[in-house]
Amino acid sequence: MKIVIISQCTPREQIVVHEIVKNFDHVTLVHSGQRQGLVVKPQNQAKSGKKIRSQSFLDRNGLRFFHKFHKISIHNKTKHLKIGSNDCEKVTIPFSEINTERGLEFLKSLHPDILFTCNAPILKGEILNIPKIAAINVHYGMPPHYRGNDTLFWAYIKKDFDNLGGCLHYTTKGVDRGNILAEVFPSLDPKDSLVHVDIKTSELLAKAAVKILKDIENCDEIPTGKVQVEKGRNYKLYERTLFHHLGYLAQQSLGLLRPKARKEKIVFYHGQKVGSV
Repeated sequence: MKIVIISQCTPREQIVVHEIVKNFDHVTLVHSGQRQGLVVKPQNQAKSGKKIRSQSFLDRNGLRFFHKFHKISIHNKTKHLKIGSNDCEKVTIPFSEINTERGLEFLKSLHPDILFTCNAPILKGEILNIPKIAAINVHYGMPPHYRGNDTLFWAYIKKDFDNLGGCLHYTTKGVDRGNILAEVFPSLDPKDSLVHVDIKTSELLAKAAVKILKDIENCDEIPTGKVQVEKGRNYKLYERTLFHHLGYLAQQSLGLLRPKARKEKIVFYHGQKVGSV
């Protein structure tokens, strides 16, 4: 089974990518690079005539610092994970070119059975029809309640710890709207910060991804997953501001963000059957 992974490969995503590369023989990693800045400028802005919100200069540059610090913190705790140079085929394509005609033709040339995305651009148009079997996405959040961007962050600062986790779902039109194949709930400790939650969630997503891909590889019928009935909430990139992050740091330092202790859990959805580990 040929698996093509599209990912920005930041430290937390490398946890998931590392496990897939380790467990499957035919993997191509398409490194999409980093998106430029944090300003949201939809392609249809000019056509719609609507005023589109974007992050302020202070938010954009202040959050850039905190995002960098967050990535470094995760890297320091996971630097033992390395994707060796001979583990899989690697190709780099700019983030902005994934959904272009060039990106489409390039992905077609890879002939994937599974197109697997993990912190990648939202796939559009014909790209979703390229894989022979399915397109699957890793989402750090629990849809439909938390779709879109920074959804671990939003659940955490809202103290919605029951919905703190991630999932794997089929990639369809719409943001994080596809049928859910697995939900992961990381173990929690009252002292856990977002860095700890990110790493624990990534480790469970990696386990779930390997199991789902193995199941698909070894059987003739792929799972249908759990249908998302509710529309839920799609969090936009610009909604997270420097004020929100400073509030998180203040509450964290004062001990006001203390999740209740729980054990880790993965729930798999195979059509009508539900299994958990």
